Amino acid sequence: MVALKFLTCTSKEGLKGIESLKKEYELLQKFSQSDFLVNVYNCFYLMEQDVEEDKYGNEKLIVTEEKSFFVMEMELCEQNLKQLFDYLRKTQLPSQEIKEIIAIQMLEGLNTLHIKNIMHRNIKPHNFLVCPSQTYGFSIKICDLGFASTVTKSKSHYQSKNGTDTFFAPEIEKGQSRIQSDLFSLGLVLLELDNLNVLNENWIDFDIKEEIYQGKGIASKYQIDRNSNIYKIAKICLKPNYLERKTSGDLLFELIKLHGKPLKFTLSTMILEQTQFEKDAQILLDNTDSRIKRKDASKQFTKVETLSKLLKSLYENKKYVNNFQILNFGSFGMVLSTKKVEFNNKEIVLKIQKIVDEQEIKNEIRIMQQLKTPLVVQLYDNYIIEKATAPEKYVVFELEKCSCTLQEYLERQGKEGEFSDEEKLNIAIQVIDSVNYIHCFNIIHRDIKPDNVLVCLDGNQLEVKLCDFGLSTQLEKNCEQIEILDWVGNWAYMAPEILTKIEDNQYKIYSKKSDSYSVGLLLSLLDNYLILKENTGSTFIMMTSNQYDEPFKDINIKRDTEIFKFIQLLVVWERDKRTSLSVIVEQNSEKFKTNQNDMKQIISQHYLGPIQNVETVNIGSLGTLVSKNQIPIQKIKQIKINRMKDLYKITKFQVIEIVLSWNNIDAKSANDLGRGIAQCKNIITLKLDLSFNKIGAEGAKDLGTGIAQCKNITTLKIDLSGNNIGEKGVKDLCTGIAQCNNITTLTLHLNGNNIGADGAKDLGTGIAQLKNITTLKLDLSWNNIGEEGAKDLGIGIAQCKNIRTLTLHLSLNKIGSEGAKDLGTGIAQCNNITTLMLDLRQKLN
Repeated sequence: MVALKFLTCTSKEGLKGIESLKKEYELLQKFSQSDFLVNVYNCFYLMEQDVEEDKYGNEKLIVTEEKSFFVMEMELCEQNLKQLFDYLRKTQLPSQEIKEIIAIQMLEGLNTLHIKNIMHRNIKPHNFLVCPSQTYGFSIKICDLGFASTVTKSKSHYQSKNGTDTFFAPEIEKGQSRIQSDLFSLGLVLLELDNLNVLNENWIDFDIKEEIYQGKGIASKYQIDRNSNIYKIAKICLKPNYLERKTSGDLLFELIKLHGKPLKFTLSTMILEQTQFEKDAQILLDNTDSRIKRKDASKQFTKVETLSKLLKSLYENKKYVNNFQILNFGSFGMVLSTKKVEFNNKEIVLKIQKIVDEQEIKNEIRIMQQLKTPLVVQLYDNYIIEKATAPEKYVVFELEKCSCTLQEYLERQGKEGEFSDEEKLNIAIQVIDSVNYIHCFNIIHRDIKPDNVLVCLDGNQLEVKLCDFGLSTQLEKNCEQIEILDWVGNWAYMAPEILTKIEDNQYKIYSKKSDSYSVGLLLSLLDNYLILKENTGSTFIMMTSNQYDEPFKDINIKRDTEIFKFIQLLVVWERDKRTSLSVIVEQNSEKFKTNQNDMKQIISQHYLGPIQNVETVNIGSLGTLVSKNQIPIQKIKQIKINRMKDLYKITKFQVIEIVLSWNNIDAKSANDLGRGIAQCKNIITLKLDLSFNKIGAEGAKDLGTGIAQCKNITTLKIDLSGNNIGEKGVKDLCTGIAQCNNITTLTLHLNGNNIGADGAKDLGTGIAQLKNITTLKLDLSWNNIGEEGAKDLGIGIAQCKNIRTLTLHLSLNKIGSEGAKDLGTGIAQCNNITTLMLDLRQKLN
């Protein structure tokens, strides 16, 4: 028995529908091995027929020329999920276990599409079929892929509203369909599945959607089950911001863990199993575009044997969500995308390359770990894979993920039309800025080209980042160039002093000026992509080889743009006459970040200088690259952030400053902050400016919990002024701080928090446990601590015998004469105090 899906061909709408049905058939054919997508078997046209009699009276069939029907032959399922919901409401509601099995199967079906970058665009109960099965008696299968679309790095969303209005995600209402939009629609379906006794088929109305869109709640007017496992998943799906929704694979994994029971069916998209790495490596390669695979010219990573060993090591490392995708191959190695568990499943990139020269790898790592601004792609971590791949060694770079390369971004113009002059100039300025930034460290890139510039499109502002420092070198401070016999980099973008030295015994000169020439050529392509795209390499090589007195002398490029002014300064044959990027930046200081004071400060903090030749030691599996004296190369002193989204950057630093005052930080964000701080095991100095936010008691508690995990802190400065943390908040905060026994310097600004007498007592109790403290600064102004609070605070301070510097701001607290007396009695017991400052004013002047 099969099901037949018909569409007529007689109208324009019918013809459009047939194209949609054809696409659906082709997509479903690709997933014929999936148990959770409906199977299709065949498709064909039916012709309209007439019966006529010939001259002898015999009947014969006459087939018309027009095709009348398009038919798709598919698996027969007795009902869809909508019909099942209606049936269950009238008969017997399913158990929680069965509901979770249905939800798992729905997620598996959707994940099957999503891992191949296909979004469904019409998720609703009608588009899940219920088929008979020998396991649970049923199997849930996704159907109707008529609106399905493929997403790519260059096409992450569609400007349309295809699908069913009721199940639209907020971003679809704004005209943007994204792969995450499927998850929002699924969240609504899951909510109904989990609450069939409460939610009828028409439960989704305007008020419900507005409430969810604005993040105010989920179906608050209904008494739904808000403690179930399915609700936990639906809640993530229904995040108003699509960037906050986890992937279908992550949600599937999470629901299986919550379910906690063995499944009676196989999930083909689930996390890699150790026993089938070769099979999974083959699947990973099969899912990779052939154009990408062809870039692995040496065939080192497209071999299943090699790739399976690397996957096995990555899986055993347990640092990632284990849902990998191949992004690129190159002479350097392979690039994968995944998510890092430690970063709250943040998407990152893994660059994996075979180690030929350990010294070159160390050089690349040292260079990247000096470059700590948004102008350069960030290196989060690095380690070695050795045991699984012996005798070969591979280095893994954990890198910031961006949307695409500049080359891929430029290629959009072929489909979307040429970029505006304003957009191109914005990119040009950032390219100049990024290369000038590395020049400030005396680093020469030596391989500047569009593939080594990344474009980030996640925020409102397009960001450009320089990447791939495998061929880079760092000069000594008084050195301006290096001369070697080898060519390094891409021929098309080489400067004349490199490209024209064709004899083997001729030295090639690499300097900041050679980088500048490469930047000029890159800007030429940026400003004239539609003109130069066909023969970019040969055009650039020809022009560089011929000693033109002006750039692109015989080539018809744009000469009336702002970018061409830069090109004239940079694409100059004679190196001595070529303008340095630093000069361009200084002459246009208002446009460039690298001429700003805060950037100059960052440069001075992170400059390490070129790596010295050191004797290397054997590098163990998954170990960080180290020199013989076991000092990690990546050791960096300090970092300062002023955005919550940069929180993931702080984990490897010892000195951390976080400035988030007046930022509407609430208890939830404070919880995230506390968890982020807890990851910083090596921190010795922490400065937190969270003044005038909405942290409250719960937020203060979570901050204390996070700080308590940082046992090596010696200097702690926290400003929580105007956060209404109250007595409970200060108690929990101080309980956490008290566990950091190595603190020698403590500064707390808690003014205007209404901590009261009990809060002051708890603060004193916490301080008393910090036996090593030598400097204590407290601002408790306007907290109503009263006489008792002042007394208890003094008792706590009295236990800290090593205090040398004490500063107390206790104005507007009504401590009275008795409170002042008791406070003084406590302070008097600290015999080592050399500096004392007290502010006990009860009125402000």
